[in-house]
Amino acid sequence: MKKLNRKVSRFKGFTVGLDVHKKFIEYCVLDNNGDDAEGGRIGSTHKDLEALIARLKKKSPRLQVSLEACGCFIWIFDVLAKELGRDAVHVAQPSRIRVIANSMEKNDANDAWWLAYLLYECRLPEAFVAEGSLRDLRVASRELRCWVNQRSDLLRRFKSHLAQAGLKVPKNWQASKLGRTKAKEVILQVPAERGRALMILLKQIGRLSRQMLYWHKRVEELSKDLPAVKTLIEEMPGFGPVISGAVVAELGEPKRFYNQKAYAKATGLTPGYRESGGHSSNTRITRQGSRLARWAFTRAVIGCMRCKSGAGLSIKQWVERHGKHKPKKKVIVAAARKLAEGVWRLFALGEAFNLARAFPVRSMA
Repeated sequence: MKKLNRKVSRFKGFTVGLDVHKKFIEYCVLDNNGDDAEGGRIGSTHKDLEALIARLKKKSPRLQVSLEACGCFIWIFDVLAKELGRDAVHVAQPSRIRVIANSMEKNDANDAWWLAYLLYECRLPEAFVAEGSLRDLRVASRELRCWVNQRSDLLRRFKSHLAQAGLKVPKNWQASKLGRTKAKEVILQVPAERGRALMILLKQIGRLSRQMLYWHKRVEELSKDLPAVKTLIEEMPGFGPVISGAVVAELGEPKRFYNQKAYAKATGLTPGYRESGGHSSNTRITRQGSRLARWAFTRAVIGCMRCKSGAGLSIKQWVERHGKHKPKKKVIVAAARKLAEGVWRLFALGEAFNLARAFPVRSMA
């Protein structure tokens, strides 16, 4: 855990902590001195939330609100941003406030108090909340990834059934009409329940493929309106519309990060470390931040592994060379981390991605 050494600037007004649930919202209000001013519970509806904000505004013209990112916070965030302004609404990152989850006296009132107190002390670790077109792109990217994962699971089951029957289908059979026809001919050779299971899986794979195609088109359409996506496609090796859209939607503007290391840490691709008693050791990657962003950067490296020319070839050679002495997955993660740092430098400093510096290739001499 890092030291908190930034200067604290006290907020002149009420600080409100909201512990959000599906059926109700627990709230706690702290005054200018950090003392409890009010607390209670309201219904989880637009009407009750707007009434609470209106009542608190009469007591204090200035309000700041904190809530935790959860499965039902987006509509609350939108209401608060509309009533108070975006700068007055702060969303906490759940994985960074373990003090709440690990409390031995955990209840809804205490949770709301901790959210208010951390914001009052200017120590609230905030999460990035996508808005406007970025939110639409994030939803489309996550839906696409969800359907891809479901279809991958069905494809593995499909191949497992065929392996038990001693049969095979052409590679990437689901990508063409001819391949699907051949797969159906192979299925007809399988008798009894296994054959029926294969036929059902075939229909489900076809349905999921259509869903994937729809969301893939939506991601491309939504990405067209974002200059950052176009820049990534043009400047970064291995980045297409889907990968670029996922990176922009999940991480937002790179300039909001202090440096390239901070941006890479937000992907969860950086290793952690432990130091105590004069001994230090590195740990596995932190896996903090967006899972989809980690997938996008690692997928960009895997895409470069198929390159036979261009910028991707240098990344492929770098991965292959280091993969001889280290586990290949670790090397791919290291390459993905380098790409993440390059993205920050591209937007924050205006530097073109320096392929020779990030992935140096040994000379043949």
